[in-house]
Amino acid sequence: MKECSDWVSAYVRFFENLEVESLNDLDAVFSEAATFKDPFNAVQGRRAIRQVFEHMFRTTRSPRFRVYDWMCSGDAAFIRWRFTCTLKGRGIDVTGVSHVSFDQRGRVTAHVDYWDAAEGLYERLPLIGGLARWLRARLAA
Repeated sequence: MKECSDWVSAYVRFFENLEVESLNDLDAVFSEAATFKDPFNAVQGRRAIRQVFEHMFRTTRSPRFRVYDWMCSGDAAFIRWRFTCTLKGRGIDVTGVSHVSFDQRGRVTAHVDYWDAAEGLYERLPLIGGLARWLRARLAA
C-alpha cells in the first residue's frame, strides 16, 4: 500500500511538470469532488479545477512551479513551493505553501494554497502596486 510520501512525490512531479497537455491527467491526480482554494479561487470538482489551470495558462506566460520541500502527516501534506510566470510583461515570483489532503488511492481531495497576494502580485501591478507597497510600509513595525 502506498503512503503519503509516495502520493506527494507524484503530486510534486505533476506540478513541477505542469503543461496544458498534462491537464488531461487530472482524473488520476484529483478525486471527482476535490476542492481547490487559493487567494483568488475557491472551486470544487475536477472540471472547475481544470478551469483554474486553463485560466492560468491563458493569462500568463511560462508558468512554472518549483517545490522546495514537503512533509506528510497521515493522509495530508504541506508543500513549500515557488511559482514564477510573466503576466502582462511583468515577472511574477511567488513563494507559498499548500496544504493537500489525499484519499486512499492517493488522489487529492483538497488543495489549499497559502501565499501573500499583496507581495506576490499586487505590489507588482502599476496602479495598485504603489498603494500596496505604501500600505505595507505604514503597517510595518
